Amino acid sequence: MSSSPRSMLKNLAVPMILYFVIVVLITALTRSSYFQLTTDSEEQLLEGDSRLVGTAPESEGVPGSEGEPVSEGPDWETRMAQIHLDRRTALQGACEAFDLTGPPPPPKKLHKLRYNDPYRIVYCDVAKAGSTTMKEILAKVDPNYEYIRRNGLHDPAAFNDLSLFSAGSPDLKFRLTNYTKFMIVREPLERLLSAYQDKFKYGPGVREYESNYGKHFLEVRTPRDSEKWKRIATRTASREARLNVTFAEFVRGVLTGEEQFLNIHWQPQHLICHPCQISYDYIGHLETMQNDVRYIMYKTGMLEKVAPPTQSARRAGKNMANMYAEIPLQDIRKLGRLFAFDYIAYSFNFEKTVRNMAKIWENNLRLFL
Repeated sequence: MSSSPRSMLKNLAVPMILYFVIVVLITALTRSSYFQLTTDSEEQLLEGDSRLVGTAPESEGVPGSEGEPVSEGPDWETRMAQIHLDRRTALQGACEAFDLTGPPPPPKKLHKLRYNDPYRIVYCDVAKAGSTTMKEILAKVDPNYEYIRRNGLHDPAAFNDLSLFSAGSPDLKFRLTNYTKFMIVREPLERLLSAYQDKFKYGPGVREYESNYGKHFLEVRTPRDSEKWKRIATRTASREARLNVTFAEFVRGVLTGEEQFLNIHWQPQHLICHPCQISYDYIGHLETMQNDVRYIMYKTGMLEKVAPPTQSARRAGKNMANMYAEIPLQDIRKLGRLFAFDYIAYSFNFEKTVRNMAKIWENNLRLFL
């Protein structure tokens, strides 16, 4: 016997009411959390590191500072010079504020500083910040090019680095003093997500990273039962099964600051380049890599030999917001503290990053209303 339209509506009424009540509650809670995050950011987001709040690049609004193209023209070089002067000034201020100035570190910590004698350059190779693109360019002007072509960019002997010199070496001092030094850096939360997706989700080296780091991240899944996850990690190590470390687990592990969670692909960028102990001439951003690398190549003479990159990296946008929606707000605050120096020194804006993600969270919620 078929139901009448009236009875069908009556049967649907309760589920529909419950659905809308749940959506409204989720929206209210989420907006409340977002409001708390943004209002806390005005007063206590960083609990003593309020320098992060309201920071913005000195050159914000200037073409090339936030990904806008800098069109070549009679004043192109002048505008690019100003952008990099602003970045150096911000870096110097951060080094003083954090009291990190001092002599260069020992050579063993300079293994990511690649040098090229013919062009008198030193490049700090920051993983997950356009390093492969940059090494493709540098390989073409490297005396070791044939070896690199045969063995690949990531071969340990592909590029010379400053760790090859002994401490106090005149050759090391000469290169640090007289060569053009530059780096390419990336928005810290975006770089962290990129590292997770490459090393624990989609990249070719997932099994290797799960083997080396997975068990540590799994231990934070249920801290009171870490032995259980050690057994799972051991059992899956010899099989094709994946450990499936989640982004939230990855973040919690990184936030411990413990050595077993550290890796050059996601550790703070200043720990790789030592910018307070070594004076850099140019600080490029992945987001403006096309402009920055072309300018650096122009200033160092490489532009006469090699074509510059044709575009900058796209911003993560919705993917970044969707992934960080899984992370508790208190952990996002902690990430702000962990990467505080990188945000301030490299002219990135933590508060702006969070607000941009929050806008996407709110827009996603509106789809349910």
